[in-house]
Parts: sequence; structure tokens; C-alpha cells
Amino acid sequence: MSVCVVIRSLEEAHALKAFGLRVAGALQEPLELWLAHSEKGESEWLAELDGLAVSEVRDLRGTARKRNVLDAAKEVSPSLLIIGKEVQAPSDDPEARFAVDIFEHVTCQVLAVRVSDELASTDARILVPCAGGRHSRRALKLADALTEDGVVAFQMRAEVDDLSVEVGHHHLQKLIKKAGLDPENVLIRVRLGQHFGEALSAEMEVESYGMLIVGASGAGTLRRKLFGILPERLLKTEGGLTMGVIRAERTRGHRFREGVERLIQVNIPQLNRLERLALFDEVESKSRWSFDFAALMMLATAIAGMGLLVNSAAVVIGAMLVAPLMMPLIGTGLSLVQGNWPLARRALGAVGRGFCFAFALSVAMGFFARWLNLGLTDQLRMRGEPNALDLGIAFVSGIAASYCIARPKLSGALAGVAIAAALVPPIATVGIGLAMGQTSVALGAALLFGTNIVAIVLGAGLNFTLAGISGNQKAGAWGRRSLIVLVLVCLGLAVPLTSVLLSRLSRSEQLEQAIIDKLPQGVVLVSANRMRGGGFEVTVESAELLSDELLPKLVEVIKKTEGENAPVKLRTHLVQRVSR
Repeated sequence: MSVCVVIRSLEEAHALKAFGLRVAGALQEPLELWLAHSEKGESEWLAELDGLAVSEVRDLRGTARKRNVLDAAKEVSPSLLIIGKEVQAPSDDPEARFAVDIFEHVTCQVLAVRVSDELASTDARILVPCAGGRHSRRALKLADALTEDGVVAFQMRAEVDDLSVEVGHHHLQKLIKKAGLDPENVLIRVRLGQHFGEALSAEMEVESYGMLIVGASGAGTLRRKLFGILPERLLKTEGGLTMGVIRAERTRGHRFREGVERLIQVNIPQLNRLERLALFDEVESKSRWSFDFAALMMLATAIAGMGLLVNSAAVVIGAMLVAPLMMPLIGTGLSLVQGNWPLARRALGAVGRGFCFAFALSVAMGFFARWLNLGLTDQLRMRGEPNALDLGIAFVSGIAASYCIARPKLSGALAGVAIAAALVPPIATVGIGLAMGQTSVALGAALLFGTNIVAIVLGAGLNFTLAGISGNQKAGAWGRRSLIVLVLVCLGLAVPLTSVLLSRLSRSEQLEQAIIDKLPQGVVLVSANRMRGGGFEVTVESAELLSDELLPKLVEVIKKTEGENAPVKLRTHLVQRVSR
């Protein structure tokens, strides 16, 4: 094992060389210098290496220097790779981009440091902001090895009660022990506040520190940590504060996840800037509550309610095509992926108002149907018994609908998606069922509607994520947490819905076995299915005509098994069996 220092430019060579010697000496490991600077000509400072503890100098310069560094890191597997990084370099600067790429893609432990004349100083304390995790533990261990004046573990906590400081101390003590350090040798500082930068600035006002080492916490951490957490005065000071961001070596699981992400990005078409702009504009404009939205919602509910009451599947399908609810749900999925709270508020507001209008109208239609003595139809009953297949249909429909919306050339397929993801018919069933006193049917339809909402939003969110849409890491935290909650809700819904599906399959098997027991010898049951218009159709094969006594027996069996007095249609296929 060795400590390897990547030299990106001749300007930082002396400081990084000195710092690399300090780190290698502290870790008691040999030092390697990797030349990856873009300047032409020989480096004059190489002559100064004579007599220093440098085990090897690798020349990785060239047009493919990033690839050379990554290959060398894979070959050597150093215990620590050090690379310089300017704090205020623009994002499009090649040297800044080079450091970021190495930091994010190298698999070994890596430390990015701000180039400073004070890099080699050992007579000042090192401050280590700790959020927890293995990256913070690596920062503590490195700081302990580098300084003789002491390490300060720092944490900012919100003031939620009078024990906040004590909780912070306890958390840091546990982290220090996990890092393999003695808590007695590490100073602990806990400050209360709401903004990390302000708390850190206040800490640096009361004590002078020679270096700051931060543990990484995720993708893009290098830019966020070096640019975002320090007071402006420190960033602009000539020479500045020595700062470093350390990231632990990548585990196999992490590398596997990154490989999957790269595979997705390469094989799944990613939306370009113009496509994303068109998508955002369409979703935001069609996710608002308006008079047109309300009118379509009321019309769709009226059509669905009448279709349910007359037991017409075709009319119910027509209502699905008119209903405008799909777009706000797609907008909700997009808002969660982006962390776009205004869009989420508008979309959820449209869904909530649409549900209230549709529910009120369906209740009125239910009381009217009750006044006309209309009974519970098969279409109403079907929506009162959701199962796991409905959950899967809604999830896939969310993916399909968002995929079509994001790609205008496929908009013609939206009608089919709207039919698959039934949204208004369950709402109408809830209102009609409650008005008719059919509480179990109404509750089942409400469960179906809630299932569709959750699954469609999750499906849309998954598709937009795979298409390369993302939001601000900090602002989008609530969206990611909301998606996690929806996943848990979806898993929770899957349990009872799967139970209903298994129960229905078991009941179907019981019905078929009960019918078989009533059939005369030599008669074979082909199928026993529920008909669209209500009742059951039993199909059998027989070598001769059956007596009229069989049909009443089947009616009695179905009544006993299914718990309903439904009409039965017996279909007989005459077959001739030939034996050789």
C-alpha cells in the first residue's frame, strides 16, 4: 500500500509534494507522485526529489490523462489518493473538472485538498465536521494522524429541546469510537443552529484551525463541500485555509449501483434540454385546476355513473377517456423527482378538488338510483373488489403515461393508457355505493382509487428518473422522502390486495370443484366464469344431451359457494369419444 499524489499543474506541485510527504509519513507508507499536469516541458522541481522518501514517480501525462490516472489507481490500489482542487475555480475549468472526475470515479480512498502554502503545517488543530457514516470516520482517522495539536470533531444540531447538545456529544463519541480513536484524545464541539455554514463560521471565530477535513456524503459532494460550507471571507483569503474532502473507498455494492446507473443512462434514451422544457411546460399547464378541468371531471363522472348503473362496460370505458385526472398525477410524480413543491401543490390540489366534485355528483346519482330501485350491478361490484393485479396495472400505466407525455410522438397511445388506469369509475362507485348503503363496495372502490393514485405517481416518478430528470439535491430532499413513503404505502397495500387475489383464486377453485361434484359421470367441466352482464356461465363437454335437472343444481351450488343468487347459463359441447 502507498500514498499517491496526483500533480495536476506545476503551480501546485511544491505544496502537494510537501503535503504528500506529511501524509505518507503520518501513515508510515511510501509516497508515489503521479505527474498528470497539462504543461509541456520537464518539471524543474523534480530535481528536488533527491533524498526525499518518494518511492516512484509515474508520468501519466497525455491526452488521456484522466484514463491514465484511473487505470493507475486500479493497478496500484493505493491506501489514499491525493489530488488538488481550487475552491473558486469555475465549473467549466478543465483542471477543476479533472479533479472532480477523479474524485467521483476512482475506486480507492481519495482526498481532494485546496492548494495552500500552509498544507504542511502540523502545529494547528484540525477541524472535522461530522455528519456520521464511514466517510466521517475516515476524516477523523486521517486528521488524528496528521496533527499533533489535536482533532476537533464538530457537529451542528437543531435546537429541538434542552438535550440537543448532549445528544450531539453522545453521537460524536459513538462516531469517534467507531473510527478506532480514543474519545479522550478528540475534542468535541456541538453548536445549535439552523444553517451549517453559519455554525461553522461561528466555531472558526472563537478558535484558529490549520486545516478542515470533511467526509463526503454523496454524489457531487466535492463541489458542495468545498464551495458551500465555508464562510466567504475564508474562501477569498490569500493562501486560505487548508481544506480537504475525503471519500472512503467504494465498496462492491456501490460500484455495482454505479454500473447499473451507467447502464441505464447508456441504454435508455435520456431527455435533452428542449424535451425537458416541453415536458415541464405541458405538465404544469395541464395539472392546474380550471373550469375546463372541472367540466371534464363532472362529465366523466356522469358518464361513468350511468355506465355503472346500467351495467355497461363500453360506457364506463368512455368515461375513462374523458377524465382529466391522469395529467395531475403525472405532474405529481414529476414534482417529487424534481423536488418541485409549487407543481406538487397545484397537481395535488387539482386531484383533490376533482375527487370532491366527482364524489358529490356520484352520491347524488346514487340516491337517484336508489329512488328508482336500481340494484347493485356487476360493474359496481367489480370495482369493490380490488386485488394485486389492479396495483400492477396502475403502476405500469403510470410508467406508460409518463413515457408517452415525455415523447410527443407517442401521444396517440395515451387513450389506451387512460382506459387501463381507471380513475373516475372507482370514485363514482364510492359515491353510488355509499348512497345505496353498500358500504363494503364503497370501501373497496375507495381502496382501488387510492391504490391507483399511489401506483401511478410511483410509476411516473420511476420513468422520469430513468429518463434523466433530477432536481436540486438540497431542495429535493422532501420529494425523495415522499417517494420513499409512497413506496412503503405501496408495499403495505400489496399485502391485503394480494390476499384478496389469492382468496379469489381459492374461491374459484372451490366453485369449480363443487360444480364437478354435481356433474354426471362422463361430463367434463371446461370453465366456470362470471359473465359481464351478471351471473355465471358454465361450459361442459358431454357425449350426450344433459337432463334439465342439472341446471337447478348448478344454481344452488353457485349460490352456496359465492353467496349470491345469480343466474346461470349452461353451455354444453357435444363430443364424440373414439377408443382404439
